[in-house]
Amino acid sequence: MKKLNKKKYPHLAEIQKNHNNKDMDKLGEEVLSLITKYGLDMKETSALMFYVTQQTIQAPHNALFLKERLGLDVSNLGVEGILKVQQALVTVYLEELQKGSDW
Repeated sequence: MKKLNKKKYPHLAEIQKNHNNKDMDKLGEEVLSLITKYGLDMKETSALMFYVTQQTIQAPHNALFLKERLGLDVSNLGVEGILKVQQALVTVYLEELQKGSDW
């Protein structure tokens, strides 16, 4: 992967720092805090989490990754398809977490 121009993208250093030091429990608590702040019920929370998952999976770089690595076209997946991809990603994440390694 080629290096990005730090002058052109000054925020990348902070993003890299956050990526390297992320605390998933803390991040989860922050999301729950927002859910509480806005008074979302379970349906709204589920819809929001689905939206985040859909946007993440269908982001161009992730869609390309899934297409190249798995032959999966995520551009037209419905709810069930998005949730199946999410389930697979969570399963892989938990397996890697148990092994103590990073992706």
